[in-house]
Amino acid sequence: MKSLSFPGKLLLCAMLVCAPFSAPLTAQAAAASSVYDKQPDVTEKELFQFLELLPQFRQWTRTEKEEAHPILRKGKADFLYSDKAAQWVKEKGWDARRFFCVMGRMAAALVMVEEGGNSMARPKDMPEVSKAELELARKHLGSILKASMDNAQVR
Repeated sequence: MKSLSFPGKLLLCAMLVCAPFSAPLTAQAAAASSVYDKQPDVTEKELFQFLELLPQFRQWTRTEKEEAHPILRKGKADFLYSDKAAQWVKEKGWDARRFFCVMGRMAAALVMVEEGGNSMARPKDMPEVSKAELELARKHLGSILKASMDNAQVR
């Protein structure tokens, strides 16, 4: 990530590091698989639903002093989030594993887009991204950036 520009680093931090506080690991953390295992590609419809909720989620994490971000677990990319965060996402109509899978994949895709599609630019704590997901991120880059920077109020 050393080659990321300042705006790229800022975006990555804004999208992923929702709050600088520790949160207890969810039951998902004890599972053998990561949030990315056996997950289908992110669809355009799903991306729009995610982007609609992302500003609210970021506001909620700041208010509740929660954190949610990619991690490396047993040498595999995974996503750290608390049971409380999983419950919040569930109350908004999402499966927690899927929500954080979409968040992680789109963050990884943004890093790759900034690096010209270079999959080697992706940090090890971020998941692999399919060609279709990379194209989806390119197509909706403006919407992803806007949702990542919005300061929506929790509804």
